[in-house]
This record gives sequence, C-alpha cells and structure tokens, in this order.
Amino acid sequence: MYSLLDGLSKPTQIAERCKQIRASACALTDHGNIAGAIKFYSTMKEAGIKPILGCELYICDQDPTIKDATNKSLSHFIVLAKNLNGWKKLIRLVSESNSPDFFYFKPRLNLERLRAYCGGDLLGICGHLGSYLADKILNEQNELLSDYLSIGIKAVNQLKSIFGPDNVFLEAQLIDQDNLVCQKDLTKAIREIANASKVKVIATPDAHYAKKEDAVDQRILLCNNLKTTLPDISRKLSNNEDVPMGCFFMSDNYHIPSYEEMISVHTKEELDNTNLVADMVEEFDILSKPRLPPFQCPDGYNPDTYLRQLCREGWKTKIAKIIPEKDQKIYVDRIKYELEVLQGAGLSSYFLIVQDVVNYVAKQNWLPGPGRGSAAGCLVSYLIGITRIDPIKYNLVFERFYSDGRNVPEHISFPEFSLKDFTPGV
Repeated sequence: MYSLLDGLSKPTQIAERCKQIRASACALTDHGNIAGAIKFYSTMKEAGIKPILGCELYICDQDPTIKDATNKSLSHFIVLAKNLNGWKKLIRLVSESNSPDFFYFKPRLNLERLRAYCGGDLLGICGHLGSYLADKILNEQNELLSDYLSIGIKAVNQLKSIFGPDNVFLEAQLIDQDNLVCQKDLTKAIREIANASKVKVIATPDAHYAKKEDAVDQRILLCNNLKTTLPDISRKLSNNEDVPMGCFFMSDNYHIPSYEEMISVHTKEELDNTNLVADMVEEFDILSKPRLPPFQCPDGYNPDTYLRQLCREGWKTKIAKIIPEKDQKIYVDRIKYELEVLQGAGLSSYFLIVQDVVNYVAKQNWLPGPGRGSAAGCLVSYLIGITRIDPIKYNLVFERFYSDGRNVPEHISFPEFSLKDFTPGV
C-alpha cells in the first residue's frame, strides 16, 4: 500500500477485496515503513476485518552502521505485531532502521537488532524469494545450494532464538509458481527445513495490489520507479533480457487471492497455519487518545482539588484586590462554569501540566507572550498563570477555547494551548 512506487492499492480497495473473498483478517507489510498503518487499521476495523500490522524489513548481514559495498546486500524479512507491545516495538524497529546511523540506500537492520526488541511480542516470517532464508539457501541464479538443508536449519534456529520457538513461521508462495519456476524448488526446500526445524509453514501471496485487473496500473507505477516505459520493458522481455522486478510484468498473480486460488496450489495445513497466525495476533487499539503523564500534586490534593486551590490563590491577587466587589459576580459565575466544564472533561491534570511548563519557562528567564492562542478566553488559564490576559475585561469567549459540547466520552479532546511564542535567551 505504502511500499514506495511498488504497492498500489488504497485501504478501501483492500477492504473491498477482502469482503469479496470473505477474508476475516488482512495483514499490511509495506517495505521498510509503517506509514499506512493508521489508515489501514481504521479502514479494516470499519469494514469488520481484523487488521494485522507488520512491516517487511530490510535485513543486512553486518552491523547496519557499516555503510559500504560489503554490507549493501539486503534481504526481506516480515515482522508482525502480536499485541500492543509488539506494535510499539515495531514502531521503534522501523524508526531505528530509518535513522541516519542505519539508513543506507534503504532503511535496514540486522537480526541482532531484532533480538533487542522481540521478547515474544513479534512474529517473524520468511521464506519467499528474496527473503532472509531464501537468500541463505539459494545462489545468485536462484538455485538451491547443495547444503541448503543444514544452512536453512541453522538460520531457522537463529530466528527461533530471537523471536521464540512458537513465533517463527516459514512461508510458501506458490500462487505464481508457473511464472517463477524456481519458487517450486524453493518451496520444497522450505517445507523440508520447516519439518526438520519443527516450525510451521504458512501459505502467503505476494500481494502488491487488490485485484487482478489492477496489474496494469501497478506496472505503470513500477515503470516510474525504474525510470522506464512499458514498451521498453516489453522489448526487453521479448529479447529475454533481464528486467528488474520482471515477474510483475509477466504475470497478473500479485493480487489478493481467494481461498479457492490458494487451496489449488497449497496444502490445507498451510492455509490452516495462516489462519493460526491471524489468531495469534491480539485485537489492540492503535487509535487510542493521547494519555497524559501523571501530575504529582502536593500532599492532600488530587488534580481537581489542586486546580481549584490554584484558582483560589490566583483569585486573591488578580480579582479580589483589583476588581470592585460589586463587579465580581460575573467572575464568580464564569469560574464556576469553566471549572465544571473542564473538570467534567477530566482536564484538570492537563491544565496543571501546562501551568508547570509555563512556570519552567519563567524560571529560564524566557519571555512568554501574554496569551496562549484561544486559551486567552479561559479565566482558569488567567488565574493559574498560563495566560496574562483577563478574558472578561476584553470580552473573550470561553467557548472559543473549549465548550461542554465536546464532553462526549468518545470525543473528549485536549484544548489547544499555543506554546510557540516563548523567546529564549532574554
């Protein structure tokens, strides 16, 4: 989906195809990034399809900080998040692979970096042509090495030590076996290695678009990537010349296949194992609202009572001593209303945190502006020192900042304080 100049389909098209083939779950494993995860997740949830979040990482042989020709070769390796902790770890892995220290033509890691993060929260999958395991047991002509079995077993045992013995799966991709003839021999070897290593084989497609009829559009996308044209590709193929990613130009089988298509080339056990992977992935929410850090209140206070106490203290210096008593009722009514709305939304801690930030700025001798955007319309902000403008004096409206209409449990959001107008070094 977000595999740059490679994946084609939009999340809505993927969901539509999944419904068409009655798929109950779908995994997203873009190359080297998770940029599509949020949109994919929300679209699948809306469609009633279980979203499985992952990434097809690029793995190098040596330490990823080594940036030269000896460490330029990359293999593909799929990682899926089993749970929320796994998702957090996947975010860190992808971020690290894209860091300046590791990025070299592509975002990359080595297996030892994976070891630092797994802890049973991630699933590791490989076996398709171009994957970590395939690159270990095939030569440059995609022929099996004579000692492929021992090499494969050693590689799988290493993966089991990283992910855990039950979290490693080998994949068979046979949906395009008539086009990629070497895939048949590779799959046979994968099955042997899996049997000897006591890991399960799953059936996977190499889906780069949703439906077969999308193949032509994806080829145009690839031409853009390769800086060439379809006629030029066709000419090279007709002359038996090598074409990068040539399989996509020779077959329409890189879609999301139906069960009937998969069972025609895979064993039922492999399809059942694929469903097992889906079952191993927990349902978790990546769209949860931001969570505030706990605010340490003085002894005897909770966030609500402490916010009220700060308002009382601010009242003494900013209202009681300045505003005539006959004019104070409007302030009393306003502060009661604002506290009712804000505390009803559970925003006391948020205000205390913002006040703490503003206090820190003052201690650094920075000059803050008098307002915090629309927060200048909030009397609570004025009383506790977040702003320095009396909103009633200047007829500023609280509802411009926050209103009780936003106090719906699923839609409560943090009001915005502008913290960009501090001048340091003064």
